[in-house]
Amino acid sequence: MLKNLTNTPAGEFRPAWSPDGKWLAFSSDRESTRPRGNGGFETVHSTELYVVRSDGAQQRRLTNDQAFAGSPSWSADGQSLVFYRATIAEVDHITSPRRLRGITQIATLNLRAAERHDLTSGPGEKWSPRWLAGDRVAYVSGGPDGGIERTGEIAGARGEFGSPSWTADGRRMVFHREVDHEWPPHRTVHSLDAQFNLVRTGVFPSFSPAGDRMISNDRTAGILQNSILVMNADGSNRSVLFSAPDKSALAPAWSPRGSDIAFSIGHFFQMVTGPARGSIAIVHIDGTGLQLLTDDSVNCGFPSWSRDGEQIVYRASGASEHGLFVIDIRTHASRLLTSSAAHDNFPAWSPTSDVIAFTSDRDGDYEVYTIRANGMDLQRLTHSPGNDAHNSWSPDGKWIAFTSQRGGFKDESALHPYNPQPYGDIYVMHADGSDVRQLTDDQFEESTPVWAPLRGVQ
Repeated sequence: MLKNLTNTPAGEFRPAWSPDGKWLAFSSDRESTRPRGNGGFETVHSTELYVVRSDGAQQRRLTNDQAFAGSPSWSADGQSLVFYRATIAEVDHITSPRRLRGITQIATLNLRAAERHDLTSGPGEKWSPRWLAGDRVAYVSGGPDGGIERTGEIAGARGEFGSPSWTADGRRMVFHREVDHEWPPHRTVHSLDAQFNLVRTGVFPSFSPAGDRMISNDRTAGILQNSILVMNADGSNRSVLFSAPDKSALAPAWSPRGSDIAFSIGHFFQMVTGPARGSIAIVHIDGTGLQLLTDDSVNCGFPSWSRDGEQIVYRASGASEHGLFVIDIRTHASRLLTSSAAHDNFPAWSPTSDVIAFTSDRDGDYEVYTIRANGMDLQRLTHSPGNDAHNSWSPDGKWIAFTSQRGGFKDESALHPYNPQPYGDIYVMHADGSDVRQLTDDQFEESTPVWAPLRGVQ
């Protein structure tokens, strides 16, 4: 019989049975302050260790560090726990898409004496500890030379090992790892709603009007320096459409007429990489004819075409321009669409009307809004406690897909390196915000959804 032992709105992670089966140890972010990360919009969390009886009674908090304590494992006598610990700053390093190295340590906690002792020291990521026979502890180390480690012994097998679990004698181990590292990926994934199909692709994909080809960025995150790839709709026959040696070409969008690609070109993510400057640019589908529609005096990005292909809506962020703007392709004349002290971002022009969807933190966290292209009829569509962003219209203009944080964290952040937002699932809703449906549910970030001109969500 299924029974809720903790019954809190927070995330409870990595439960472990005590040897006598009477207790469970686990980590939880229920006391986390959930501060913002280095990027200014990413939410980070901290975890503490807890124990609870198997009937849900005598729940007790074991650590109180406002930092990371996770993945507890019991000693054979049930008197101690081994776990990994780290500061929030170090976990922020581990989950950075810039591939920064972090530092965690493996520690033990004696439950009776409340004494803690570090088993490791020095740089490098160490996590997923497990108590083996006797006083031996095994754990996983990170980095290019990481692998299985055992305290007091020589290093074990090298490579990626997720959630390892050993037999009682410590001689055999089961674990998981991702075996397909092709990037960008192109594979069908499970959808929670059978009406909508899901295909995992690279970041910021966009389909040709005919649906036979697609473009996307070539790197794993927008913070990196990206080029634009073009390929068949099934991911085959890839080639570089556009690349700049000293700038990033980000968030490409295929024009409704099929002849041009709009994107932003420059340097982005000022909270991490320094001053951001970007222009809205257009190239022909063969990569020629580059023209800049805006200068790089401010951070201009995330272009989206009007349904007739004559205008583009984009985001601008800077001292002289801030908000959403609409620019005429032929004259390069731009006009202000939205203006507020908040951050308006990810504008998406409906393919069937003059309505533009976007995300904004004007009411606290990021929510999805719509506004008409003439600046009238502002509507808020989502009302969730987590960020809602990366909105995208269906080809018939009846649905909007978006990424939401409303489900919270599903796992300890430190266990997922280079994943700066270990939350965020794909949802769809009607164009008026009704009939919200969840399509994914896991501990990773699913984002930048776009609809294929054929059927289903991609």
